[in-house]
Amino acid sequence: MEYRELYDENRQPLGIAITKGEPVPANAYMLTVGIWIVNDQKQILLTRRSLEKRYAPGMWENPAGHVQKGETCEDAIIRELREETGVIAQKENIHHLGTARVWPYFGDNYVVHMNVDLADVKLQPGETCDVKWVTLTELDRMLQTGEMAKSTLDHMAFYREAFERWVK
Repeated sequence: MEYRELYDENRQPLGIAITKGEPVPANAYMLTVGIWIVNDQKQILLTRRSLEKRYAPGMWENPAGHVQKGETCEDAIIRELREETGVIAQKENIHHLGTARVWPYFGDNYVVHMNVDLADVKLQPGETCDVKWVTLTELDRMLQTGEMAKSTLDHMAFYREAFERWVK
């Protein structure tokens, strides 16, 4: 069973954990990680949400997920990437970009610098159904045309400048 710790608006632990799927109380937040894989060509890895997903089915996004009770953000990044794509990240390649606070989430966002062969990506049934590399220009077009999950756009406002330093 997955447990997620809850935090107050100042990111102080409330000493409460909820299970996956349980509603988040008002004025409480969960911790999530957003993961941007960027390769040597300054391309960005995107995954497409499974059509089975309740939120934003079929939309493109960066890999992301919830931090489970007792995990660090880096541990959650490594776990989420492995689960959703089969990609194995190393802690030394993980760099913090910034934190978004959009209820009910504190979203810590990271760039992971690594080269990934798309043929080696193993998509997780029920989570991801496609993968591709895009340039920053292509990502911006996808954000403007509504091809990306809205949460991606909402969170990116908090760390866009730091992100651009990795992809320009």
